[in-house]
Amino acid sequence: MTYADPHACPACRGPIGGVDTCPRCGFVLGSPEAQRLWGLFLEADRLVAQGRARQGATAAEVTAPVAATPAATPTSPMPAAVVRPVRTWSTGSLLLGLGAVCLIVAAIIFATVAWGSLGILGRALILLAVTALVGATASWATRRGLVGTAEALWTVFLGLVTVDFLAAVAEGLFGLSWSDFALVSVIWTAVLVGAGVAIVRWARPRLDRDLITPQLAGGFAPFVSAPAVMIRLGDLGEGDHWFWAAAAALVLPLAVVAVAHRTRLRWMLWPSALLALLLTAVLVVLAIDSALGGSRVLTPSDALPALVLAAVAVAGARLVPPLRAWLNAFAVVAVLFLVGVAFDGWAWSADLDTTAAGLVAVAVAVAVLAALVTRPDLWSLGVRWGAVVAGAGVLLWCGAASTATLERTDRAGWFSSPRDLWIRPADMTITEGWWVLAVALPLIVAWLATARWPAPRLLPDEWRVPVAEIAAGAAVVTAVAASSLPFLVHAITLVVVGVVLAVVLRTARWELSIVPVAVVALAMVVVPLGGPSTAWAWGLAAVGALACAAVGLDEDPPGPRRLVSAGAAGLAAFAIVATVAQVADLADVAPEAWGVVVFGVAAGLLLLTLALDELPWHRTAVEVVVAATLFVCVVRDGDDLARVALLLTIGAVGTAIVGLLDDDRTYLRWVALGLTGGAWVARLAASEVDTIEAYTAPFAVAVLAAGWWRLRTDPESRTWTALTPGLVLALLPSLPQALDEPTSLRAALLALVAAAVLGAGVVLRWGAPVIAGAAVLLLLVLANVGPTALGLPRWILIAAAGLVLLLVGTTWEKRVAEGRALVARLGALR
Repeated sequence: MTYADPHACPACRGPIGGVDTCPRCGFVLGSPEAQRLWGLFLEADRLVAQGRARQGATAAEVTAPVAATPAATPTSPMPAAVVRPVRTWSTGSLLLGLGAVCLIVAAIIFATVAWGSLGILGRALILLAVTALVGATASWATRRGLVGTAEALWTVFLGLVTVDFLAAVAEGLFGLSWSDFALVSVIWTAVLVGAGVAIVRWARPRLDRDLITPQLAGGFAPFVSAPAVMIRLGDLGEGDHWFWAAAAALVLPLAVVAVAHRTRLRWMLWPSALLALLLTAVLVVLAIDSALGGSRVLTPSDALPALVLAAVAVAGARLVPPLRAWLNAFAVVAVLFLVGVAFDGWAWSADLDTTAAGLVAVAVAVAVLAALVTRPDLWSLGVRWGAVVAGAGVLLWCGAASTATLERTDRAGWFSSPRDLWIRPADMTITEGWWVLAVALPLIVAWLATARWPAPRLLPDEWRVPVAEIAAGAAVVTAVAASSLPFLVHAITLVVVGVVLAVVLRTARWELSIVPVAVVALAMVVVPLGGPSTAWAWGLAAVGALACAAVGLDEDPPGPRRLVSAGAAGLAAFAIVATVAQVADLADVAPEAWGVVVFGVAAGLLLLTLALDELPWHRTAVEVVVAATLFVCVVRDGDDLARVALLLTIGAVGTAIVGLLDDDRTYLRWVALGLTGGAWVARLAASEVDTIEAYTAPFAVAVLAAGWWRLRTDPESRTWTALTPGLVLALLPSLPQALDEPTSLRAALLALVAAAVLGAGVVLRWGAPVIAGAAVLLLLVLANVGPTALGLPRWILIAAAGLVLLLVGTTWEKRVAEGRALVARLGALR
């Protein structure tokens, strides 16, 4: 065959001959589209011939012109690939679905309303006839390749089959009745699954695809029958049979899964597999309840459900190799769970005051498995996975026990200023104490043993030892926290563990260096506030933070670990200041001296940063702490402005010394000036000074000096930006009171200052002083002349205004030119 066939319609491939329009489909053969199709068919024939020739097959030689003779037919045409159309939900598909639903609803209504007036034979004949008719129509649609119609009609068919079955049950046929719904639902599930499999397999070669709705009907049928079987068997006899009832119910979805897997019906497989997983989860819950819900000492009957699950998992692992590792891991977890419950019961019978005996046994078993099971096969991989899951469960208990640290912190808040240095917590919820170590140590051994495991591993090797070290420190801290030892012992433990971790982790990844600093910081919050234990704990935290900061200095070149070290230095500075504040409270230092003492220590720390010339991040951290301390002290003593002035003066002295002695901290010179100004203002306010110039004049002089320095060092700068802030601060605050009393001493002095500013501007040819001095003098002159002028008769004022207007009007062009020249001269000034 060839694609370019002059005797076949290019649209429908029907026969044509000497006509302009296809008699079968009406396609116009002389249209541009038909000509383009002819060219494409010729190109397709050429490509087919080339492909055959390249493969070594014999191909016919094309000699005739393209427009006269079609391409030669290959000797063995290549079979065309089957292209499956994409399934779409068209309008027709939706209408078919709605029609199917309507038929099912109509059948239900008919069965409920008009059914009673018919006899048994009539009912049976009607139902069978309708079911057979729908089945025949569905078969016809399937043979015709109408996929959407077939889906809808087979859905109606299965619905009618369900109606037939329910009607037979209602009439008591085949010995079935509604009293045994479990048996009815099982038979119904079998019918739907069998019918679905038969329909799909029969339609598969005719549609080149699998119908979906028959598969879904069979896949979801166990959702009805499995719960019914479970409820029916669970209610039989005395005692608790729910585990075995659920196990029997699990057989139904597993059977459907097996059938669907064997017949490759994935749409039937997934719903039934989901139900099987749900029932498996129910079985696990029931097995756990059986092991824990009985007597405290584990009995064989209580352990039997979990053992059955483990045995089934092992059998499944042997039968299904792809799931071998997962199922074996499940079996290992089940056995380890029973081991833990058994040892817990033994501890109870031996009157051991702990709930961790079973966890210790599980942790030891996990360590043994992790150390011994190292083969690369799937069985060993499953054992390792089971050990990981069991270890994670035990680790969760350790995490819950570690919340004793938070509980201690909460208990510490119950005490107000306790004077007992070794005060202890009372009524702790978690009191496992040293049993935490017995649980954690085997887990750490198991973690280290994972180094012998083949791939895949839990973490890279570089994390293994550091994580074990952190876990050991956490175990020690948790053991102390979960005991009744004094609060201060807990804080000491945290500091010691933090310092030890800082030392042992100094060569590990830099992210882990954050852990020791956090542990040391935690020591500051686990003791009651306001007592001697607080001062001791905070002082020890300062020492621990300094140790962590010193350890971080080993990094070369400086990197993230150096930044963590700087954070530790800031924590140490904060702890020192907080310790001094707490000691001052305990020593009953006078309130007016408390802030001076605390900030004096902070200022001393600022001076000590001169020794950290090569550690800029550390210096910044300490400076932040000093600034925060100053803010807290100022806010605390805000009611006494004299003390505020003293605090600001101490800060100014400290920052000035550092700024002058260290070229890397020149910005502190400006900070010192600002603090000095604040102290000046606070001191004046404390002395109740009302003269505004006393507040503004020093700052005006400083700003003008800075502007003058800028003009001197930068020839391109101008007075408009360099001197305007200082001139405004020097002249503007005094102007309102001078205008209010133009004949006062303040007004006279302001006029002298303005005249001096104006003269300096004229001599130096600086624009900003000229404008500022002239404006202030003009306002003062107007303030002095204004009252006199307003006292004259109105006609004199009007006449003067008229004369001025006449003079300006007659010489307007000249005045405009003079104004522009004045503006140009002012603009030319610096």
